Formats: sequence, C-alpha cells, structure tokens
Amino acid sequence: MKRLWKSVVAVVAVAFLIGLASVGQQALTDEQLLEALDKARFVEATSFTMTVEVVADRPDGTKQAVVQLYFKEINKKRYARIEFLAPEDLKGQVYVSTPDGVFFWQPGLATPLKVSGRQQVFGDSSVAETVGIQFKGDYKIKSRKDVTLPGNRPAWELELEATDKSVAFQRATVTAEKATLRPVRARLFALSGDPLNDVSYQEYALLEKDEYVKKQLIENQLIKTNKTLLTITKIEAKDLPNDLFDPNKLGK
Repeated sequence: MKRLWKSVVAVVAVAFLIGLASVGQQALTDEQLLEALDKARFVEATSFTMTVEVVADRPDGTKQAVVQLYFKEINKKRYARIEFLAPEDLKGQVYVSTPDGVFFWQPGLATPLKVSGRQQVFGDSSVAETVGIQFKGDYKIKSRKDVTLPGNRPAWELELEATDKSVAFQRATVTAEKATLRPVRARLFALSGDPLNDVSYQEYALLEKDEYVKKQLIENQLIKTNKTLLTITKIEAKDLPNDLFDPNKLGK
C-alpha cells in the first residue's frame, strides 16, 4: 500500500511540474517567444560559418550542391553570405544578405544585382530559407493556437505576419513544441495567400552547448513532387572580416 501511495505521489508531482512549465511557457510575451524560436534554430555566436549540403529531388532525378554560409552580427544587425563550393558550374556565385537587401554576384557581372530574399539559391531553397528565416524583428504573432503533435506533445501553432514589406515571406504559420520551444515545421505563404513551401525542421544538434537546427526539408507546395533537403555538415564559430558582407566588395 505504501509503495502504491508513493507511486501516486510521484505521478502527481510530475504532473504538477509539467503544469508549472506549461504555465511558464504560456506567460512568454510574443517577443520572447519569437526570440526563443530563433535561439533554438541558430547558434548564438555573433560570427560563425557553416558548410551545407543541398539535395534537390525532382521527378527526373536528384541534383546536389554544397554551399558555404557565413554569418556575422555587425552593429547589432544580422548579415549573411552564401558561396557555392559545388557543383563546378555554380562556383563563384555569391549572395550577400544585409539589412539593406540581398545582393547577388557572379563572374562576368560589372556590379552586384539587388534581388529578393525569395530568389532561389538551389532547388526549392530561397536565399531567406538557406540562411534561415529570422522570426524576431521580422514578424509579429497574429494568433496562438494549442495543438498536439505525435506522441501527445503539446505545441503551439503560431500565425505570423511580417513587420515590413522587405521581408521575403509576408506570412508564415509555425508549429513549435511547448516543452523545448523548438520549431517543428513552418508553412511559408505567397502574397496571394497561397502556400509556397513547407519547411520541416527534422534534426537539431549542438555546437558545444549551443543548439541549432542541423537538417531541414523544404517541400514545394506549388509543385508537390519537388523537395529540397539542407544538411549542415560542419559548423564553426570564428571571427569573420566585415568585408565579406559588403556588397560593394563583391568581385574585388
């Protein structure tokens, strides 16, 4: 009887702790929640680089690329750079994402071209998706809805709206676990309101104790057969020169 009573007390205690955690998560402000979703997906280093393998599946076969990504916070603003390492015919192509816009350069261009963050880099992955969509600052939460993920995991379904017209995707729906605050999936919408891509955050990893999303799958919602998988194969925190992120230095 004593053993049974102890078991009941233990179950109640666990349920109580889970309830407290849930209350704490519910108390997060919108800004705190968006920041938590970013922290779960990105390393917190202010300067780092990563190698990403990109595999695009098409009905007529599979295409592969390797890109090197560079990130740096300059004057508290986020900058990113994409360079192709493979295939051979794409080497030399560079995208630089800055607070003033996205710029593209390749050998033969006299000056960089200003492009949209929706510009496709490889397969179904746009510039914004390749460098990672930042929620805090770029979006506000229109609504929160309680949902349940497989395994009876409590989650939020968040309807997001862009804070500025320059944001690549003006609307998004993000589903995130309440317990970990990890995004599980995101649906990105066109200006018309039609879904463009579904992004599944399939695997998370650690750089020392810093969590980041290692693998994400992009599923094209306009051409259902098209899928693109991005996998980080190497990541390193290191100081990078500011010139890497200056569009005016591209090709020089």
